Amino acid sequence: MIDAAIIDLTYHLSRQPPAIVSPHLAVRGAATARASERLVRDAERWNAEWARDAEAQVDALRLRMEKGPVTTQDLRQLDRLIDLLTEQTDAQAATFRSQEKRTRRFLKQVKARAPDEGARLTAERDRLFAAYARSCLIRFDLILALRALRATYDPAARSGPIFTDPAALEEYLRAPAA
Repeated sequence: MIDAAIIDLTYHLSRQPPAIVSPHLAVRGAATARASERLVRDAERWNAEWARDAEAQVDALRLRMEKGPVTTQDLRQLDRLIDLLTEQTDAQAATFRSQEKRTRRFLKQVKARAPDEGARLTAERDRLFAAYARSCLIRFDLILALRALRATYDPAARSGPIFTDPAALEEYLRAPAA
């Protein structure tokens, strides 16, 4: 049974990235730059720790699956875990897109009134959003790793297409139905 490994991984996956998008971007000068730099550092540290912990959890799950018989129930649990992570990642990406849209409108107004301030705030926003986007990509990579693990033990997964081109495989794996 892989229950304990699934529970550990589910607990780990429930940790959400730090909030790095602030509605108060218009604070003046160096204070905003220092604050956003701190947010980027915190987000990068969180991303690295989360990815490292997730990799360890997936490795533990892989070892558990290698040791014992993998039942249909185990595969259903793994499927549910993949679905949960996909839902979380989709929600996180939707939040990201919403914040990006909102800040784009705000920055357009700032640039019209104060071009230098608008350029500075745009650069800060871009750095913050890059860190946020990386957390989405890390989660997506984890989904791919779990799908590959599931395919190793799921007899039904062995009847799918065969790829010789890595780009075609990546496109297939990134599709929602993979």
